[in-house]
Amino acid sequence: MKKLLILIVAVAVCISAFLYWREKNGNSASQPTYQAVKVESGDIRVKVLSTGTIEPYTRVVVSSSVSGRIDKVEVDEGDLVRPGDILAWISSEDRIGLLDAARSALESAQEKNDEEALEDAKRAYEIADKAYKPVPLTNSIAGEVINRSCEPGQNVSMQSALFVIADRLVARVQVDEADIGRIRLKQDTWVVLDAFPDERVQARVTKISREGTLVSDVVEYDVMVEPLDVPVHWASGMTANVEFIVDRKDSVLVIPRSAVFQRDDREFAMVLKEKPEPRQIETGITDGRVVEVVRGLKEGDTVVLSGAEGESGPRIDRSRAMRMMMRRR
Repeated sequence: MKKLLILIVAVAVCISAFLYWREKNGNSASQPTYQAVKVESGDIRVKVLSTGTIEPYTRVVVSSSVSGRIDKVEVDEGDLVRPGDILAWISSEDRIGLLDAARSALESAQEKNDEEALEDAKRAYEIADKAYKPVPLTNSIAGEVINRSCEPGQNVSMQSALFVIADRLVARVQVDEADIGRIRLKQDTWVVLDAFPDERVQARVTKISREGTLVSDVVEYDVMVEPLDVPVHWASGMTANVEFIVDRKDSVLVIPRSAVFQRDDREFAMVLKEKPEPRQIETGITDGRVVEVVRGLKEGDTVVLSGAEGESGPRIDRSRAMRMMMRRR
């Protein structure tokens, strides 16, 4: 009898706890909360994003004009050069042969301590040195030496690439045909390099290719972007991410895009007063995150965002709200 009584009390306690829990949760569920934001003034920038590389606008590879040997190098990587500057001196194969023969005769005479032979060898060396002068390797454009691949004493041929000269650095990116119609010359852009992700450099579009290239079944066009001021740490070959500003508006009313929904080709937003009520609005441009409000809302209004329970409040039954609004009319 005592065990039965204890069992009855335990069951009663469990039932009471369950009823209390259900009542408490039922009350809280009947009072839904919504994630809401204020309509405010802001700026909108509509962007097209593209990726490419940093390249010289003009890139010149300087090769040797003769086969021979490097006598002297006048410049190094990072040096600024002008047209006509001498980059290096090169002895031709003929000059090398004569000088080497004269030098060998001179050394032989010195070893033998033969004064007459020594004088003859010195004259022969001077004649060879004056008759065949080193060939100057000159530069053709104003720019910077971005690569040097030669050293004094190195043998070179006419196919040897000894220097690379570049003028100014630009960003060359590819834009697909879906967006190329929104790109125009002198358009404002921002360039961010993978090597310097915290640095945004202002630039402008200076060239748009008129011929597309098929890449992975997508037609892409080359677009050249020139920085207003090239940072000194930029280098050719770096990966560049370019933001093209294709549309912009300042100091306009904006709301999150998730606050806008459509019914019968019309746009609405849920305005929060005592409860959410649908209001027809007209929107303008959007950057994908926020949207411009042209008509229907004013600054300071509160709109409700759509979303699932636990993320931005319970999802609003927009159809039911619209039916209620029509009945009130």
